[in-house]
Amino acid sequence: MSAGDILVVGEAIGDFIPRDAEGLCYEAVLGGSGFNAALALARFGARPVYAGALSTDALGRRFRAALAAEGIGTALIRDSARPTAVAIVSPLGPDGVPEFGLYLDGTAHNEAQGTPRTLSEGTIHLHAASFGATIGPSGDATGDLAASARAAGATVSYDINIRASALPGRDRARALIEARIAQADIVKASLDDLAWLHPGEPAEAVVERWQGLGAHVVLMTRGGDGASCHRGARVLTAAAPVVEIVDTVGAGDTFIGGFLAVLAARGRLGQGLDAASPDDIQAALDFACAVAADSCTRQGCDPPRRLAT
Repeated sequence: MSAGDILVVGEAIGDFIPRDAEGLCYEAVLGGSGFNAALALARFGARPVYAGALSTDALGRRFRAALAAEGIGTALIRDSARPTAVAIVSPLGPDGVPEFGLYLDGTAHNEAQGTPRTLSEGTIHLHAASFGATIGPSGDATGDLAASARAAGATVSYDINIRASALPGRDRARALIEARIAQADIVKASLDDLAWLHPGEPAEAVVERWQGLGAHVVLMTRGGDGASCHRGARVLTAAAPVVEIVDTVGAGDTFIGGFLAVLAARGRLGQGLDAASPDDIQAALDFACAVAADSCTRQGCDPPRRLAT
C-alpha cells in the first residue's frame, strides 16, 4: 500500500462502446482518463482520491457508486446539475485503435468550479489526465493545482492522451500541453500523441524537448512494442505481453495507473521520487506493460485486480 494519497484530476465520461463490429448495438460504460486512472490505481493497491464535477443524473450516480465500490476517495467531488459528458466510441479499425466522438458542451465536464485549485493535506502525488487537465475550466484549475502540489513537495504526473476533437488547433494545444509538462515530474505519452503534436519529428527529439521543459521521467507507450522510460540520458524498456486484443480503450490509463502504483508501493512518489533506482523504474515499467496488455483482453476500461509490488 502507498503512504499518502494520490489525487487524480481529469475527465469522467460516459463511453458508449459498440458491442458488435457494425456498431448496431452500444453499451454505456464508465470512462474518461481521470476516472480510468483512479480505477486502475485503486485496483493496484494505491490510495487514489478523485476530484472533479460529476452530474447528478443517472450516469453521474453510476460514477459515484463505482468510485465508492472501488474504495476511491470522493470527498473532493462537486455536484453538477448538468448532464454527464459522453463519448461515442467507433468499432475498431484495422489498426485496433478506436475513434472517439466527444460531447462536452453544456455538461458537468465544463463546470467552472469543478476542479480544486489547491492540494489537500496528506496528498503526496497529483495525477493530471488528458484534455480534462489541459483545457477549459478544469484545465485552468489543474494548472493552479499543479503549482500548489509542487510548492507542497508533492510530485506531479501528466498523461497527455491526445483527443484531437476536444482540443483547439495544434499550435494552441501544443502550448497548453507544454505548459502542463513544465509542471510535471512524470510525463506519459503514446507514439500517436507524438505524431499529432509533432508530425514527422523523431520521438527522441521530442523527449529531449520535454526534459528541457522540466520533466524528470518521460514514459512513451509504443503499442505492441511495449514502452520506454526516459530519465536523463538513461532509457529503460519493457516488452508488451502478447494477448488477443478485444479493444484498447483505457489501456493507456491502466498503464499509467500501474506505473504510479508500483512507485507508490515502493515509497517513490512525493519526496521519494528522486531516490527511485533503475530497479524501481524497471519494475514499474514492467508492471505497467503487463496490466495494460491485460486490460486489452476485455471491452471498456477494466483493469485487472493485482497488487503492485
